[in-house]
Amino acid sequence: MAKISVEVCAGTHCVMMGSMNIIDAVHSLQELHTAHKPACEVEVVAIPCTLMCKHEEKEGPFVRVNGKLIEQAESEAVMAAIMDACIGGETA
Repeated sequence: MAKISVEVCAGTHCVMMGSMNIIDAVHSLQELHTAHKPACEVEVVAIPCTLMCKHEEKEGPFVRVNGKLIEQAESEAVMAAIMDACIGGETA
């Protein structure tokens, strides 16, 4: 079973921009997979501020799915990245 690592910045700016909603969405995906036979194991972790928002051209929330950075992350984009990693067999 493939393991997908999802790291969500939990710094103040990212939380205000919706990072906790992303964590909730990933947890709901895990609950759905528990009801069916999952092809992947998804591990979601809230991480301390990454300081990426200090760069003028970057905006949060920031999420990494198996190390791939998603800027201005929204739940849909994160879920799509998780599904792509699961289908493609990319593991952390």
